[in-house]
Amino acid sequence: MANHVHFSVNFHRINDEAKAKLKELFGRVRKDTDYKWLSDIFVEGDTTYEMTEKYAWTTEHIGPKWSYFEDYDADDVQPYFNGESAWSPPTDGVIKLLGILKEYDPKIVASMTYEDEGPNFVGGDVFFSDTVFESIEYDDEDIINLVISEAEGLTEESYDHDTGEWEDDAAEQVYHDEMWEIINNFVWDFCMEEVNYIFENPSDFVEETIH
Repeated sequence: MANHVHFSVNFHRINDEAKAKLKELFGRVRKDTDYKWLSDIFVEGDTTYEMTEKYAWTTEHIGPKWSYFEDYDADDVQPYFNGESAWSPPTDGVIKLLGILKEYDPKIVASMTYEDEGPNFVGGDVFFSDTVFESIEYDDEDIINLVISEAEGLTEESYDHDTGEWEDDAAEQVYHDEMWEIINNFVWDFCMEEVNYIFENPSDFVEETIH
């Protein structure tokens, strides 16, 4: 069974026209299925629900073989959506969505944070328009090192990277108690630093022409 990856997408700058389009796209999500599939938002014209359920379509357009919403809101001051996907975050799907929304707001700014259930990895992407501006990702060894550097009560001697063993049960417990808060805060802080850079340096981000 595939590892679940939790993802959260936040829109930090989006105009009213793009918000209205996002709300329209969310309205395409079926309510009579077991899951609220992310791929439903792309159903239009020749692209049918049946088509977007196929493995070949989802892996080409979304990235993971499946991805679904847990929650979404286009009416919030800063719209958002979050959910679960298989093995990896739905980066291609977010870029595809932003490609639609940029026709209404070419200066849209969004971020996505994600974490594997292990966690085998965690990361974040910051988007300007429909491109990835900056990104960060940590594997399991990086995560251990980060938590050790931030958590009180842990030192470099607390974990043996060669054996994969903790010094004792107390050290391992501290790690598990502190891990999620530390890594989530770290990734979120990274994303917000990059978002603020975009806001503070508008001349570096030239408005694209709406076709």
